[in-house]
Amino acid sequence: MVPPSIRTRAAVRPEIQALRALAVGAVVLHHGWPAVAPAGYMGVDVFFVVSGFLITALLLRESARTGRISLRDFYLRRARRILPAAMAVLAVVTVLTSLVVPRSEWRAYFREVIASALYFENWLLAADSQDPARDDLASTPVQHFWSLSVEEQFYLAWPLLIIAAIAFAARRARDPRRALLVVLGTATVASFAWNVALTAQDHNLAYFSTFTRVWEFGVGGILAILAPEVRPGRERTRAVTGWLGLVLIAVPIATFRSPEVFPGLVALVPVAGALAVIWAGMPAAPWSPARVTGLPPVQWTGDISYSLYLWHWPIFMFVPFFTGMPSPPWLMVLLVVASFAVAAASKRWIEDPARFGGVRSRCRRSSSEARSRRRRSARPCTPSRSRAP
Repeated sequence: MVPPSIRTRAAVRPEIQALRALAVGAVVLHHGWPAVAPAGYMGVDVFFVVSGFLITALLLRESARTGRISLRDFYLRRARRILPAAMAVLAVVTVLTSLVVPRSEWRAYFREVIASALYFENWLLAADSQDPARDDLASTPVQHFWSLSVEEQFYLAWPLLIIAAIAFAARRARDPRRALLVVLGTATVASFAWNVALTAQDHNLAYFSTFTRVWEFGVGGILAILAPEVRPGRERTRAVTGWLGLVLIAVPIATFRSPEVFPGLVALVPVAGALAVIWAGMPAAPWSPARVTGLPPVQWTGDISYSLYLWHWPIFMFVPFFTGMPSPPWLMVLLVVASFAVAAASKRWIEDPARFGGVRSRCRRSSSEARSRRRRSARPCTPSRSRAP
């Protein structure tokens, strides 16, 4: 069982929402205006760190609360969180491909739709990068599902490592924190070493490989063990760290122009930035980054970031089939606006009902029953009339 020292809170953290907003904004800018964000793909690295932190924290909370980790419940929660919106996007892409894409392109499009639905799109692209006939990696409307595939594969293995570490510590009456750090740290270091070595040999294969990306989730998970929640105090130090983290993410996104050496050592920069922002939290110093990251539009963008990531690229890809030409800059602005609108609708009508529908229904039912009980208890009591003796 995990000791209270590494328990975490489940509340939404504004700095993480801000990281999601920054990450998805970088990806959208990269896809719409590559010259503005030539390394906007680094937003994916930020997403991986955030996922590693949140998933590890979630599993440790469950272990601390119940003394065990239910893989069934974990995977059901992940399915409710990820599948509905993703499957909706794949369904729309399938229909639009059948309607507007030339038949000569169907095979390429549909093979990636299938790979995305089964969450091995990253390995399909990795294999294509080794095939001289496909190594140009021509874009399809679901190519961005490679990162979701990596994430899903991470979800399959990471909980097992945590369970194994906790079980090992319990059998030997040792500190679970130390066991977790050893097991997860070993996996993280091994993944980073492989990332550096493989990038030097084949940067395309390194980019799409799950094994070269585990370390990004891993460092987020290690942070969840060492600093699961932001401790009050040290406001100035945290404010400086928060600004430094944002700079480490934003500057390379806007300036890095050597994708042939990425991920490699270069990926350390945005990853370190994401860790710094999470550790810093929302400091109360007057010049804190919280004055920016806490703005309602930033928080809202973070809230819809998953749907925005899913929908923006198909929108960008299909519009030229309707217009018959590449989208000019003014049209790209409209497509970004449309992407935000579609993402908001997806969040409201697909994501949220799938994630919270049953919970909200139970809450409404419980609330209704509570109100009914209060009404009954508040009803005036009428004494029965008795005969006089």
